[in-house]
Amino acid sequence: MNATTRFNASPSNTSTLSRRAFVGIGGAAAASMLAGCSGSTSGGSGSKSMTFLNDSDVQDNPFGKAVEAFQKKSGITVEVQPVPSDYDTKFRTVLSGGKPPDLIKINDDYVKGMSATGALLDLNTYIKRDKLDTSHYPQELYDFPKQADGKHTAWVIAHSPRLIYYNVDAFKEAGLELPPTTWSSEGWTWDDFRSTAQKLTIKGKRFGGLIYLDTGFEQTFAINNGSPTGIFAGDGSSFTLSEPKAAEAIQWATDLTCKYHVQPAWGDLQSTNADLQLFTQGKLAMMFSQFSTLPYLAENVKDFTFDVAPPPAGPADQKTESSVITYAIPTKAENPDAAWELLKFLTSQEGGKFFVEGNMWLSMDDRALQYLSKPPAHVELFAEAVKHSTLPNQTNNTLGARQIYRPMLDDVYNCNKTAEQVLQTAKPRVDQSLKQQG
Repeated sequence: MNATTRFNASPSNTSTLSRRAFVGIGGAAAASMLAGCSGSTSGGSGSKSMTFLNDSDVQDNPFGKAVEAFQKKSGITVEVQPVPSDYDTKFRTVLSGGKPPDLIKINDDYVKGMSATGALLDLNTYIKRDKLDTSHYPQELYDFPKQADGKHTAWVIAHSPRLIYYNVDAFKEAGLELPPTTWSSEGWTWDDFRSTAQKLTIKGKRFGGLIYLDTGFEQTFAINNGSPTGIFAGDGSSFTLSEPKAAEAIQWATDLTCKYHVQPAWGDLQSTNADLQLFTQGKLAMMFSQFSTLPYLAENVKDFTFDVAPPPAGPADQKTESSVITYAIPTKAENPDAAWELLKFLTSQEGGKFFVEGNMWLSMDDRALQYLSKPPAHVELFAEAVKHSTLPNQTNNTLGARQIYRPMLDDVYNCNKTAEQVLQTAKPRVDQSLKQQG
């Protein structure tokens, strides 16, 4: 679910996994120290310092400002250790070592597999000890890191919902009604979206829509087409994207290119930020993308007005997926108490305000959502998206599974094979990979 570092102009999430997903922070190559009030280096509840492994530098962005505020408030010094390239390798190396950092960025796809190894600390002790009030957190996102045995082995600090960004001026020029301004399916179904995209498309000048570049469409559109589980079975043991309703959703999105010619060709979207550049240049009228895209668009859209709408309603539902920004405390961390205090702060209203005001992510504490600001005119739809959320089920080896089926889907997106053919071919290998430890 997480994504690639795509540009430096906008603060955002920075996982380094998928070319098709999440807009990220520009990372610095050198490690940085966020200096705060200094203190002792002893572990336990009296710790006044901690180390923090992250997949990018956090200086000069909302995350860094939140960490600075925490240091001033707590007196705990936070040493951020950014790893802007090949983070997954570094992450695994330090987690298996004898002295890991006190807090680590963890791709949400790793949580279940790493939890099974015992490498991640169960946070239930802290949650219960502090009588933490989680009533202001989105329940599904809060529960995401919980394991089948009840352990709470990671912590979602923020999230980034997906909506449809659209060019208001293009709609008006085409004489089209604008998409709904509330979470509604009225006049906004898959058929409506396709029909609208056809009317917005001007051959050689502008494409009407873009769905299949952001990998969040896999889960979202599969569920909205009536798939019971989306990409993976509820227990994470099998690959269900290959089942008929889910495969139909993949094919529907692909047909926007291969059959209706209203979506850019797959090969033309593989350069960095190709979708964002097309949109800001007025060459793309609608696209499915995350909240964290907003800073880039706000800075680079010059010649038209843009707004957001819910994803079009499928035959069965109208959900969307948020990318979840997830952190964990290693079991072997020397200063787990300090790391926990930072996690609590980042998910508080005070800490979350930094993310929301900076258009980086949405806060886990819904009280911080009051700081959402325009543009776009209907930015509040991102907050509303929380009530319409779907998340892929966890597996022990999600990354291994995706390394198999996503490259195979290129044949679909390039109009060479059907989604059913490719996903059915992929299923035995993916199912086998899900039996392995990621």
